[in-house]
This record gives sequence, C-alpha cells and structure tokens, in this order.
Amino acid sequence: MLRWFSGLLLALGLFANCQADEVQLLAQAAWLEAGQNASIEQASTQFAPRFAPTTDSRIYPLGPGKTLWLRLKLQAGSASPDLGLDIPVPLLDFVTVYQQGADGKWLAQSAGDSLPVASWKRPGRYPSFDVTLPTGAPRDIYLQVRHSDPIGFDVRIGSAGALEQNRQIEYLVLGVILGTLLLLAMLCLIQSIIHRDISYAWYALYAVTMALTRATMSGMSGHLLWNHSPQWADTAQGALPVLLAGVTVLFLHHLCGISARHPGMGRVALACGWAIVLMGLGYVLADSQLQSYVVSFSLVTAAVLSLTMAVLAWRHHDAVGGWVILAYIPLVLTAVVSLMRLNGLIAATWLTFDGASAASAVSVPLLLLALHARSRYRHGAMARVNKLTEQDALTGLLSAEAFERQLKTSVSGALMRRHFDAVMLVDVVNLPKIRQSYGDAMAEQCVLRAVIKLHRVVRESDPAGRIDTGRFGLIFEGTHSRAELQERMVRLVASGLVPPRGAGLEVPLQMHVACLLLGEKVLAPAQILRELGQVLAGMSSRTRRPVRFFGPADDAASSQTPPSAPSSSPAPGPESDETQPVP
Repeated sequence: MLRWFSGLLLALGLFANCQADEVQLLAQAAWLEAGQNASIEQASTQFAPRFAPTTDSRIYPLGPGKTLWLRLKLQAGSASPDLGLDIPVPLLDFVTVYQQGADGKWLAQSAGDSLPVASWKRPGRYPSFDVTLPTGAPRDIYLQVRHSDPIGFDVRIGSAGALEQNRQIEYLVLGVILGTLLLLAMLCLIQSIIHRDISYAWYALYAVTMALTRATMSGMSGHLLWNHSPQWADTAQGALPVLLAGVTVLFLHHLCGISARHPGMGRVALACGWAIVLMGLGYVLADSQLQSYVVSFSLVTAAVLSLTMAVLAWRHHDAVGGWVILAYIPLVLTAVVSLMRLNGLIAATWLTFDGASAASAVSVPLLLLALHARSRYRHGAMARVNKLTEQDALTGLLSAEAFERQLKTSVSGALMRRHFDAVMLVDVVNLPKIRQSYGDAMAEQCVLRAVIKLHRVVRESDPAGRIDTGRFGLIFEGTHSRAELQERMVRLVASGLVPPRGAGLEVPLQMHVACLLLGEKVLAPAQILRELGQVLAGMSSRTRRPVRFFGPADDAASSQTPPSAPSSSPAPGPESDETQPVP
C-alpha cells in the first residue's frame, strides 16, 4: 500500500512539474448561464463581459436548466508538447471543451455520463481531452458544463504523457482494491457453502455490492462495463450507493445479532434496511430532485443505524461490535464527505470519490474479522451442543447413535481399505439386581464404576459408547489377534469383580463380553450389534466363559480352554461350566 501511494505521490509530483514547465494557467473566469441556449460564439463574444474570475475551490450552483461556462487562459512553454486536460469527476453529467483551430473555427470535444463513454475522444473513468496550444502565445479555452447538482471541481492541465501515467496509477490502485473485494466475496461464498453458515453469504453479498458500487462511483464501470449505456451509467451512480446502504444495514443486523438483545432496534433496522433496498431498486423511477433526497436519506440512515447497532453490541462486551465500529469510522467519514459534496458544501475532489474506495479497502477486511469472531462463537456453541447430543449425559461416553456412526466408519474401513478393527459389547449383567437391592443411586454409581474399568483397557483413540442402561460398545482399532483381545477383556471382567478401595459396601460388577473381529467376518453395523447382542443373551449369568467371540472360528475357539474370569465365590467343581451367581 505504501508503494502505491508513493508511486501516486511521485506521479503527482511529476505532473505538477510538467504543468509548471509545459503549460501555465494565467487566468480563469466563470459565467453561470440560466439556461442551455448560448453557443460558444455567443459565450466568447456577446456574453464575454459576464465572466467573472473564479478559483478551483468554488462551488457552482448548477442544476436542471443551468449551464456553467469556464474560460481558461493558457500559455504553453517553449517545448510545446502534446497537452491534455482532465476533469477528475466521474459523475459529471456533461462537459464540452472548445478550442479555436488555426482557421479560427471552434473545435469541440464532449464527454460526461450523459454520453456513451465509447463516444468520448479519450474514453476513461472521467472526462479527458486533448489540448493544442501555440508556442508562447496565450490562448483561451472554454468549458461548457452541465450537472444536476451543485458542484465544484479541479481542472488538471499538463503533458498528455504525465496525465496518462497518473490515470494508470489510479487504475492500478482501484483495481487492487476491487480485486480484493471480489476475492473476499468468493472466499466467503465458498465458506458459506462448506460451513452452511448464512453469515458468510451475507458478507459475500455485501462485498460484491461494495465492489460494484465503488467501481461505479470511480467511473470504472462506466468505462469498462456499460460504456454504451449513458442512461444507466448516470442512474447507477445513485442507485447502487442506495442499494449498498440497504445491504449494509441488513448485513450488520445479522452480524451484530441485534434482534436477540434489542428486539425493538432489530425490527427498526430490518424494516429500514429492506425499505432502503426497495428505494434503490425504484431509484430509476424518481425525478432528479427526489433522487437526491433518496441518496441523502439512505446514506444518513445507514450510517446512523450501522453505528448504533455496533455500539449496542460493543456495550454488551461483544468483540464484533468493536470491529464494526473500527470498520465503519472511515466509511461514515467518507459518507459525510459525499453528502457535503452532493449538497454543494465542498468541491468534488479525489476524497469524495476515490477516498470511499480507500475507506472500503480498510473497512471490508475489518468486517471480515468481525465475521470470523461471530462465526467462531457460533461454531463453538454448535460444537458444544453437538458434543452434548453425541455424549451420554451420565457417563460421558458416546451415545448409542454416535457409536453406531463410529461402527459404520469401521465397517467401511474394513470393506474399502482392509483396515480391520475389533468390536465388543460389554454387559453389566448384575445391574438389575443391584438396582433392585440397593436402589437407583447405587446402580448409577456402579455404571460409573464400570466406565472407569472400561477406560483402563480402552485407548484414547478407541471409540466407546453406552448402548443401553448397563451395556457398552467398544471398538479397538487395528486389533487382529483373538488372544490379545481376550486377554484385555479378561482383565476388564476381573477388574469389575474387585470392589473399590475404602468402599463401605462391596458390590462387585459381573461383566459379560461379546467380541467380533472384522478381520474374520464383516457384517453390516446393525447386524453386528444384533449378533453380538444374541451372544450376550445366550450367556448364563453363572457362566465361566464371560468372554465369547462371534465369527467363523467360533467353534474352534469354543473347543479350546479360554482363560476364566475370577469369581467372587468358589467354583462348584471342575466338571461344571457354571459358577455361583454374583449378587
């Protein structure tokens, strides 16, 4: 940014030197015609005494049916290069430059947004003309100007090359600003689709409207987009700022969340925002005087509502409000400057046109930071809500639905990537008796004890969920060995039979485990839960084999002697497969 402004200042310095060396403005005078009938011949002869000295900073009370005549007395330097004359006012309705040729006839060049830009002698953002002066001799040049509002403006006269370089630097700076706005809009549109967040869509709409408005107010749209439509080029310079004001109010209404804290203010902002948007859409139907009122009302209302909503959000210690205030201070200042120019209080300078683009380059990224702050807050709240819905309220494990989604992922990995996991269902079989004997409070404590036991054998990366009141689901990632899995499950069952230290009442937990290795058999997730549930249902409460496997090798595994879980009571005998039930 510093390089751009340095280059701009360098170009302006070169331009000033060229102007001083190559052409001199000896005098300038003005005459305001109360009509549009005088010709250049009449203005230069019959009405010449009516011209009065003037300055660049003067505001001329132009309007419908009025014409401003400017007379510039110029003298070229000894080099007599190709000269040019620029009027850096993109929204000027009509201007004609008259010069006398060698034969004494007046030569005219016309420009302005009431004419197609393609028909200008030098198409560009603002009127630009060729000037031919004889060496050494002063020459008068006349400017005929018509505009719908009071206006004052500067006239740049100098070397055609220096003026062209200055215009190119202006295009470079404006192009970078507009390109950044469009890039941010595209980025936020993609973010809106990915995150399904309407806030980013609002920002994208705001950034696109801002870019189009800035391009129109700077004259780039009239030069490059609708250079054959003078009527729309003139209308767009009022309609698009009004539309931008409405979109801004609606965007900040959503961004600041004003309706939640101040419902009345939220309704006022929403109604005014949509009303301003409708005024922008119907701007073309209004007459010139009404259009001026519409622009003034829209800009003032949008500025007041925007800062009010930002301050109200900031007073509630919302970081979004602070970012919006910082973003809208330069925009409000440029809006005030534009209103003063529109009402004839100050002359039209680069500050009234390109200053708004510079303010946009500062404010729009700040609004993006405000949007990110709001999005982080909302996504954090959604993450907390999703975490609550995916976790079991008592144990903190995954809920049944969340565990089934993890199981589907494991099954998909086994089918597509040949990445096999182990799935287990763990059932606290004596939980109903504990609840019946000791009550609900003791039953819940035993469930929490069971979760503690599970965490001793489950790694942090292994999903664990609560399927039912006393039933849990486990997934061990990358487990292929039955022996390793059975050894871990036996330790789990054994730990449940050991009462906690210091407990006044020894209540053991009797656990049964059903296991399936996806490397041996891959089933649908629902079928896995159903089959493992049937394995648990087929186990006696007094079984000596509390860990069972389901799969193609189940029969072979049943013929082997698996390790037994410790029991809280002695076994009846080696010939029996049962133990005494644990209370």
